[in-house]
Amino acid sequence: MTGTAATDTVPAAKANRTDSGTETTAARTRRSRASSDEESNGNARYFLAKANGNGGSPALDREMASEGEALVEALRLGLTFYEVHEFRVVPDFSGRKPQLNKEAVKGK
Repeated sequence: MTGTAATDTVPAAKANRTDSGTETTAARTRRSRASSDEESNGNARYFLAKANGNGGSPALDREMASEGEALVEALRLGLTFYEVHEFRVVPDFSGRKPQLNKEAVKGK
C-alpha cells in the first residue's frame, strides 16, 4: 500500500496586467468585525431566562453586562438569554400627516 498525501492549496493573489505592461497584484484586506455593542450603539440589555419559567411568556432573571457574558453564562447554566431594546415614542406633527417615530433609549 502506498500512501499519498493530499495538500491543500490556497489561491495566490491575482496578478493583473495594466495597459502600460506593468503587473499589479490585488491583495485581499480583512475588515475587523465590529462588536455587537457597537452595532446596536449600546442600546441592548441582556438578561438570562429564569430556569423554571414556563415556555409561554418570557421570564427575565439576572441582567448581564454584555452579550459575551450572557452567551457564556447561558451556555454554562443551560439557559436561554434575551436581548432587550428599549425605545421611546416621539410624535412628529410637522408634516401634513402626523407620524410616530421611535427613539432608542440608552440603557443603564
